[in-house]
Amino acid sequence: MGKMKMKLHAHLLVLLVVFINLSSCREVPAVFIFGDSVFEAGNNRLNKNCSVQADFPPYGSAFSHHVPTGGFTNGRTVADFISQSSASGCNNRFGGSDGVDGSRKAYPSNGINFAIAGAVFSREPIKTWFVTIFFILI
Repeated sequence: MGKMKMKLHAHLLVLLVVFINLSSCREVPAVFIFGDSVFEAGNNRLNKNCSVQADFPPYGSAFSHHVPTGGFTNGRTVADFISQSSASGCNNRFGGSDGVDGSRKAYPSNGINFAIAGAVFSREPIKTWFVTIFFILI
């Protein structure tokens, strides 16, 4: 029981030190997100050759405008929460740079979400599909 308590205190101390260091860090000027459907915010709608689309209800029904966004999520992703809590406030998807009339707008300087559903980083089969990207970002 004593070793368990000591391990718990050690873990809590490490977390405390990490949070103290994070609170004194400088602001993040931009967030660039690369990933798959876990972080995807609607970029898959740009790939019309893809047989899997998410531009229909119920996808996007939890957003304030209740319109399908094309993303494989019903609401915001972990990447959205992380970037919105940073100074950059990035919530821009890669395809968000298209103007209404088809013209190109300048990309925002606070970051872009490049994640797209089905993205892989290797030609090798993925042995373990659960990648702790969340911890890498933090």
